[in-house]
Order: sequence, then C-alpha cells, then structure tokens
Amino acid sequence: MKTLKSPIQRANQGYFSLKQSIYSNIAHKNKIDNYPGSDYNINKKAYQNLELHKDNIILNLHRLFKYCINPIANKFGNQNLALTSVYRNKEVNKILGGVENSQHIYGYAADIVLTNNTPSSTLFNWCRFNIPNYHQLIWEYPEKGDYSFNVNNFSWVHISYIKGNNDKINSVSSTIPKIHKAYQDENAFYLDNFTHRIEAANQQLLEK
Repeated sequence: MKTLKSPIQRANQGYFSLKQSIYSNIAHKNKIDNYPGSDYNINKKAYQNLELHKDNIILNLHRLFKYCINPIANKFGNQNLALTSVYRNKEVNKILGGVENSQHIYGYAADIVLTNNTPSSTLFNWCRFNIPNYHQLIWEYPEKGDYSFNVNNFSWVHISYIKGNNDKINSVSSTIPKIHKAYQDENAFYLDNFTHRIEAANQQLLEK
C-alpha cells in the first residue's frame, strides 16, 4: 500500500463538512469524480452493489463522524484534528494502493492525524480505550514519524465504524519486523505487514 497522504483537511468553524470528507488531491489531479455514488452510477444494472449508492455512503459517513470522529475532535480539539483520507471511490482507492474492498470506498473509514505534535500512538490509545464502538483501529506505519506540516509521509490512525459490525479490531501496520515481533503473543497474529489484536500502541518501540 502506498503511504503518501493527501493534504490534510481541518475542521471549518468547529465542524468537518461532507466536502472535506470526500476531498482527494489525487482525484483533483486526475480529474476523477470522487463524489459518493460515482461507482454506483457507472453501472446501473439491478445486481450491482447497493452499498455503493450515494445515500448509503453518506449515511455511513454520518455514523462514522457521529460515533468516532466527533468524540476525538471533542477530546483533542477540532483545530488539532485533521483528516488525511476519508471517502474515496474505487478509482482513487486503486491509485492510492488501497485494498480492493477498502472500507474507504463505502464511507466506513477515516485516516486521521493530530497536528499539535501529539504522537499517533497517543491518538490510537485514546481511541482504543475511549471510543465505545468502532470496527477497526489501526496504528499506521509508526516508523514514519508523526505529522509535520513540511513532510508528505507520516504515521496516521485509521478508524472505521460499520453499523452492526463493530468488533473493535486493533492493529498495527509496519514494515519494521521488530514492531511486529514485540506484539507476538497468544492473541495477536501477523498477516501482510499487519499485526492484529494488539492491546495498545507502544511508543517505546520507536525509541529503542
């Protein structure tokens, strides 16, 4: 998966807008329609995936922000929370190197950072222990370092919400073997640069 992040989107007057949720620098550069429902409208045959309909995606985004993003913003301050990627259609997702069935294409997931020098591990751990319901939480590539305005590659946190399917899966993605090795226990398991079922993000792993 490519890890180059899009320009961050900050809350406007205390709230994130739908426009910010669907903005993509990749879509803009490539003149791709990244509005929810664009995948659905490509093929209007009766058997197509109704989950890709505009109304479903927008409802998913509403739930994601209500149950996950807004509580995070209330804790850390809207001015300190930024979006790097939320909704993206299949074409944008493919360019970014996302998995084929990415949660982002349904409006289930957001990639977020804090812009006030707070480590991504702190953001991950707060979500882990304070957000009552979420589907998946991922500490993404912590070895890249935390967000800075003058770099394009940095660590972020992925969080998703799926109504009726919020199992609170906690994971870390990394290309550094020692990070995965540190989480080897009877509960965690490694698959394709991800270790799943971790207990918490361990910032000390980056300092050794």
